[in-house]
Amino acid sequence: MVQHQLLRYFPRALRLLSLLALLPIFGCKSDTTSDHSPAAQIDVDAKDITGSISPYFFGQFIEHEHNTIQGGLWAELLRDRKFEEGDADGDGVSNGWVPQERILDQYWQLSNGRGSNVRYFLDHNQYYGGGESQGIALHGPGSQKKSIYQIGLRLARGRRYHFYVYLMGKGSGAGFVELDSLGGTVYGHKDFGTVPAMWHKYEADFTATEDTDKARLSIGFAGVGTFWIDSASLMPADNLHGMRHDVVDAMRAIHIPLMRYPGGCFADYYHWENGIGDRDKRPDVFGDAWKEWDPNDFGTDEFMAMAEELQFAPQMTANYLSGRPEEAARWVQYLNAGPETAMGRLRTSNGHSEPYRVRFWAVGNEAPSLCSSQYTGGTKLNQYVSRYGDYKAAMQREDPSIHLMASSVGDLKWIHDLLNAMPVETLAISIYTGQYRDHSNDTRICDLTDYYRRVVAEPVEVDGKIEDNIRSIGNRFPAKSRFFAISEINSWWLSEEVDPDYRLANALYFAGVFNVLLRRADQILTAEASTTINVQGLIGVNPVAIKLTPPYFAYLLYANHIGNRVVRSIVHSPPVAFNANLPGLDSAVTISSDGRTLYLAVINRDEVNAINTSINFKNWQITPGSIVHAFELNGVNRDAANPYGSTANTHIQEKHLEADGTSLSYAFSPHSVTVLELGTSMK
Repeated sequence: MVQHQLLRYFPRALRLLSLLALLPIFGCKSDTTSDHSPAAQIDVDAKDITGSISPYFFGQFIEHEHNTIQGGLWAELLRDRKFEEGDADGDGVSNGWVPQERILDQYWQLSNGRGSNVRYFLDHNQYYGGGESQGIALHGPGSQKKSIYQIGLRLARGRRYHFYVYLMGKGSGAGFVELDSLGGTVYGHKDFGTVPAMWHKYEADFTATEDTDKARLSIGFAGVGTFWIDSASLMPADNLHGMRHDVVDAMRAIHIPLMRYPGGCFADYYHWENGIGDRDKRPDVFGDAWKEWDPNDFGTDEFMAMAEELQFAPQMTANYLSGRPEEAARWVQYLNAGPETAMGRLRTSNGHSEPYRVRFWAVGNEAPSLCSSQYTGGTKLNQYVSRYGDYKAAMQREDPSIHLMASSVGDLKWIHDLLNAMPVETLAISIYTGQYRDHSNDTRICDLTDYYRRVVAEPVEVDGKIEDNIRSIGNRFPAKSRFFAISEINSWWLSEEVDPDYRLANALYFAGVFNVLLRRADQILTAEASTTINVQGLIGVNPVAIKLTPPYFAYLLYANHIGNRVVRSIVHSPPVAFNANLPGLDSAVTISSDGRTLYLAVINRDEVNAINTSINFKNWQITPGSIVHAFELNGVNRDAANPYGSTANTHIQEKHLEADGTSLSYAFSPHSVTVLELGTSMK
């Protein structure tokens, strides 16, 4: 069964089997061609090693503001949980919440947050964390009962949720919390008893008895007096240190070697000191990059906890645009210095006495534009050179061993002039292809045939862009110098606000990019997909489920079936019918460190036809009758995409065939990526 094949990728398979509702949709034979299928040949010389693969290939990139907070990696379900996003409608209640009167259809009873026996207000002087709390003043004859609500929460049937909140009061009153569906089922209610005159944490657990996107949470008081609410939280109870367990499990399976944080454009507006210490006391910050609120719940220590959990190397991007060298230097000290230093003591007080020892750092994101060229016309080269020098001096004073990257966006003249102006150890660049359209209301790709044909050809464009970048550095570095760190790479067709549904073509795109990078392995230090979660991410996340996209399976395939050295392979392939200059097959061959396993990765871009292929091996001993494992990534059709909660439409299928002498014959299915795994040895 297909589920059985995927167990090899998911250590927490039992947890994920409910997600991976897979069907055996592909045949297990390789003879899926007609007599009219085109033919090709691949020649492999196992002793012709063309390069060694950096351990930081197949890395990932998360844009903190988009990918970690609400609806992403972070498990928090409440918006505006610290009541710091203002009161736009003047009802005395913070923007993410509404007063009881609105829920009861009595909103007209309030004027500027005041009613006959209640006043709702935001308090800048009395708060537990951040810099503001939600106040409710109850007055009048007898005990009053009022609450605030958050509506539109999405819950999953049978899932347990953990809630907490900080409350304080002056007067006589008791607090409570209730979780229900709008006008329907009550999932739970808990009375907290008398609220003291100092901040106290209250907790409750709820279990949703149905799937709903209309859940609402109410927090309130009964009594007379003034009461305050701050730092509320509602998360799935199985969260992993605040992270979504299902998202972490999916990330674990692709064996991420390196991840870049916190952006992207966001990095150049991010002040890391806002995101450390007690999460409930961190300030909310409005992000200039994407015009979104950031509660700073996921910060440096949380990212490093994820790095430890998933065993990847972190790559940090220092704030160049709105930051200063001293701020970046403090960050280096916080992460890398001993507990006897000022920042080391602060890190220790935050629960981690040992240094994190982060090696990779970049100064700024896409320096020529910095996501601010609309204001400045782009960063001036001489200014970047001067400030980079200041950052380098300040950061390396704290840790001389860090590997520091300069920043570019692939601007060839910038690179040429930059290298003339200063020494650079590594240059971080972004490479995007695709027919990007800034149409905020365009959520569809109307011509899927055109989309497929263009996207599967874009790795050729990626190859050309890498070649141009290499040419721009001239002979300043040895040919096998890993000078470039590709910090963002993707095919980008629609704006970030209207992400396309990733289709099978995108899996073939990433596989094609992998093959391009493998053929240039000695020149590339890192390569990171943009992005891991949401916003054209490999993993789609909503509050109750995840979506494993076709590109996710491309990463899963290559991460689990690849060697560490690249072997020369020559492909003789007919072109695809829709592009006379695009070969139907593309391949990359790698070999394991012990020389006992050969991995042949092959993409068939043809929309319709399988391609019968003769694979000839030189300097490789194949035992006749031995089993060759074939791992095929494909879909139910050319335009397949996975929905949330299922991978039935596109996934990896394992097949087997018998080897015969020094060659193999294999029919590569249309619109597929296949890795043939041969476990014999060199001659």
